[in-house]
Amino acid sequence: MVRPFLRLALVAVALTPAACFLGYDSSWGQAKAAQKRLAAQATPGAIAAADDDSHRTAPRRTYRIRLRPDAQYLAQTVDPERQIGDLVEDADRVLEASLGLRLEVETTKPWSFDADEHLDIALAALRRDDPGDDVDVVVGLIGALPRPTESLHEVGYAEVLGKHLVVRAASRLGEHDAVDRALTELSDDERDRVVRARRRHRAEAVFLHELGHVLGALHEGDVTSLMHPAYDEKMKAFGDDAVILMRLALDETDRPSVVRAQLDYLRGAKTSAWGPGERDMAVKHLEAMLAPTPAPTPDDSAPVAPVALAGAPELQPSDRDRLARATEMFRAGAVPAAYELARPLFTAYPNTFVVQDLRCELATVRWLDKAALLAECAPSTRLADAGAGSKD
Repeated sequence: MVRPFLRLALVAVALTPAACFLGYDSSWGQAKAAQKRLAAQATPGAIAAADDDSHRTAPRRTYRIRLRPDAQYLAQTVDPERQIGDLVEDADRVLEASLGLRLEVETTKPWSFDADEHLDIALAALRRDDPGDDVDVVVGLIGALPRPTESLHEVGYAEVLGKHLVVRAASRLGEHDAVDRALTELSDDERDRVVRARRRHRAEAVFLHELGHVLGALHEGDVTSLMHPAYDEKMKAFGDDAVILMRLALDETDRPSVVRAQLDYLRGAKTSAWGPGERDMAVKHLEAMLAPTPAPTPDDSAPVAPVALAGAPELQPSDRDRLARATEMFRAGAVPAAYELARPLFTAYPNTFVVQDLRCELATVRWLDKAALLAECAPSTRLADAGAGSKD
C-alpha cells in the first residue's frame, strides 16, 4: 500500500519532463487539466457520521473540553485560534451526528510543556499539570514531529476511558514543497487549498481517533475507519463497533458501569473489524480497571507490593519504592502514570524479571502495535525462558 504522504511524491515524478517521453502531452491546457485532477485526488474527502441511523435516537450529551496548546504548537500553527476553532467545529459535526455528543470549549489556556518525542510522557505531564476535575476532557496540543509519520501513536495519544489526550500540530514537514512540485501549473491559491485541506483532514482524523480511545474505541483494520492505527487520507467515519463502544461510554453514569458494559460487548461481539490482538488487549485493560485498588500500607510514604518485589534484592531502596508505586498505579488503571514512573527502571534493571514483567504488562494495555509490543516484552520473555528470575 502506498503511504499517503508518498502519493504526492509519486505525483511529482509523474509530472516531470521525463514523462513526455512516455507519451505525456505537456501542452499547457492538458497539463493544467491533468494537475487539477491530481489536486482533486490529493484532497481528502470529508469525514462523515456513521452510516446507520441509530444515532438519531441516541441521548444527547455535552462534553466540556479544555484546550491546552503549548508554545511549539502555537509557533508551528498559522492562525492557531482559527485552526483550533476549525478543529472543534469539524469534530463536533461528526460527533453530534454519530453519537449525539456535542463539544463545548470551556477555555483555551496555554500550556507550559517542554516537548518530548514520547507522547506517553506528554500525556502524563498533562494529567499532572491539569487534572481536569471541572471538565470532561483536557486536550493537550503540542508541536509536530520533525519528520513525516503515518503512525497515529506518534501524533496522538489518549488515556483510555479517562479524560486526557494529546495531539500534535497537523503541519507536516515538506508537504507544501511536495504540492508545489507536483502542481506547478496551478495557482498559489489552488495549491494552498490542497495543503490546507490535507492538514485539516489530518488534524480532524487524529483528534477524533484519540477521542475515540477516550470513549473506549479500539483500533480497526479498515483504512477508512477513524480508528485505523495509521493515518490515511481515506479515513471518513467511525466504524460500527467503535460507535457501539463509544455510545456505551456515553450511556452509563460512572466509569465502573462503562467498563462492565464494554467488557460485556467485547466478550460477546462477533466481528472481524478490530486489528489483531485488539480485543484481547482491551479486555485485559478493562479488567485491570475493575481490579480493586491495593489497601494503603501503614506507612503511606513507603508502599509495599509484595508480589512485585519478591525475589528482587538487587533493587535499590528508592527503586523498590518506585516499582511498588508503579505497580499500584497499574493495578488501579492509571497506565500512563505507571509507565512514566517505572520507565527508568526498565533500562536500569535489564535482567530483573519483576521489572521487565511489569514493563510487558504495561505494554499490553498501552495500545502498541505488534512490533512495539514484542519489543517491550522481549526482555521478560528472555528472562522467563532462561529462568533468570531476579539476576541483574
